[in-house]
Amino acid sequence: MSSKKLIFSLTVLCLIYVLTAAGEVHPLYKAAQSEEDVNKSVELYWQFFNEAKGDSSFAAAAYDFSRLLAKNERLEDLVKFGDMLIEVESPPASTMNTISWALAVTDTALEKSIDFSRSAVETQRSNLALPVPADKSEKAWKDRQNYRLGYYLDTHGFALLKKGNAEEALRTFKEVEGLMPEPDYELFTHIAEAYLDIGKPSPALKYALKARYFVGSDENEEINRLLKEAYVANTSSGDGFKAYVSNQLDELRAEEFERLVSQRINIPAKQFELESLSGKKVKLTDYSGQIVLIDFWATWCPPCLEELPLLQEANKKWEKEGITLLAVSTDKDRSKVAPLIEENGYTFTVLFNEDTSKDYDVSVIPTLVVIGENGKIQYRHIGFRPDIVEILDMQFDALRE
Repeated sequence: MSSKKLIFSLTVLCLIYVLTAAGEVHPLYKAAQSEEDVNKSVELYWQFFNEAKGDSSFAAAAYDFSRLLAKNERLEDLVKFGDMLIEVESPPASTMNTISWALAVTDTALEKSIDFSRSAVETQRSNLALPVPADKSEKAWKDRQNYRLGYYLDTHGFALLKKGNAEEALRTFKEVEGLMPEPDYELFTHIAEAYLDIGKPSPALKYALKARYFVGSDENEEINRLLKEAYVANTSSGDGFKAYVSNQLDELRAEEFERLVSQRINIPAKQFELESLSGKKVKLTDYSGQIVLIDFWATWCPPCLEELPLLQEANKKWEKEGITLLAVSTDKDRSKVAPLIEENGYTFTVLFNEDTSKDYDVSVIPTLVVIGENGKIQYRHIGFRPDIVEILDMQFDALRE
């Protein structure tokens, strides 16, 4: 998945949470949202923030405004907005993160970027103590907050790296590594860059290779540059580079697949009875003795929409093998589900979430849960990865051995 989509996925999750907690939308915010002219929209947002600081939609508007400014590279406005928000008690973390990232990637006001990302991290650390919402399990809520903290720390580390503070950036990235639920190629890229900057090419090469493997292609120019630089720094020449990378990627693939197959969870799956898209009631017990793959997804989730076509194609084979795919929509607006399913010709069973996502500790979507023939959860996958079908096939084979 591209970095832009990954960031968009995370920030959409943040926005959904904010909007759920918000009250009626302020008319100035509504006008700014609907205004197509960027300059006029920016003026309306500034008017809103000058006049409605206590409004219930303040946090959601701040998030939207930061994205508008970032998308259109309104860098001076971003700095001004960040300066304004940092004076607010508990500045909205997702917004401060968006501002910081936009400044860092454009090498603009890096000291400000560091300050803003630090603010996001501090706010998010305090968010870890927030009470658990009624629709989330304690584990899912904690996982989700740690997931966000990891992304905000990654932005902070990236800003430090751009400023030339590689050692502090590396310490930050290593903290992130312990927070992320799945391998993240962007994080590995940042770590490789930091190691190169402090003159440690051996670990830089290790992380550049991991970045190359998990990005899933050889078209990322930044990763290719880091790989080459780290290899040359380790070998004093570029001889044998392509063969070395190919061999190392094969080894990484074998290690990763062995890890994913061997790490079974083996805990009882909680029973459920959910309404399907056709209106039929579907129980997990309907599939007793079968391997069941549950996909928690939503129509507004970009990585979910990347994953669904892969699952649809693979399901043609899985159905013949007696494997059942249940796609549990977590959409609050159920009316959006049927048009998407029909438009794409998906034929798998679609169910509507009740408390099932809570029962299954879903913190981020997409989340895939593999239930074995013994009725126990065997594997979980959080987030999207391009090789997910190949991984699932290997896990299915392992369960049937």
